[in-house]
Amino acid sequence: MKISVDGLLLTVQPDQVNWQEPEILGRDGNAAPIFTPYWKCALSLSRVTSITHADWFALKDGELHTFILPHPATGVATTFTAYVDSVVGRFDTRNNCPVMIGADVLLSKITVTV
Repeated sequence: MKISVDGLLLTVQPDQVNWQEPEILGRDGNAAPIFTPYWKCALSLSRVTSITHADWFALKDGELHTFILPHPATGVATTFTAYVDSVVGRFDTRNNCPVMIGADVLLSKITVTV
């Protein structure tokens, strides 16, 4: 499955897409959980260049973006809107000059319907 952002196919596809279910806000009078309405999604990217990292970092603009991702229940390619909350680079620091080897991206405010 190929993942896209705002209608553009990603040049570097995530190695992993990990969904985070809505958090529990509290409990009602019967102790049933009260959930937030939104999911989060973590994308793990390898083979990231500094240019790709900059492109992802530019998406941290406080605007909703459209993503095609695998649905958390079915795996079917589904269109979602989300904020890009975090773009964190991973670096190989074994040599004198650190080299970016990947990035982790966190998406939020995702409405998932079954």
